Amino acid sequence: MENDQVSFGDSLENYCMFYNAPALLNHDREKEFGTVIAEAKNRLIIVDDEINRKHVYLIPKTKVDHYSDKQIYFNVPETSLKDFEM
Repeated sequence: MENDQVSFGDSLENYCMFYNAPALLNHDREKEFGTVIAEAKNRLIIVDDEINRKHVYLIPKTKVDHYSDKQIYFNVPETSLKDFEM
């Protein structure tokens, strides 16, 4: 793990610093799929297009693989994103 990355258990409760952070799929070669816009209980709300909001996802924090200052990596394959769509 690189120096700027933090593991899942290290201060995950401080999610406010991640709003507007890019969300990436760790399974699919770090493919960006949206932006974190909010938090709801134990889930993060991610939109793929902040203007049109074509797809809105509600993904549990337990699906976070790791995160850095600027990005959040999810342990979700792209084919499973539809399971989290609102």
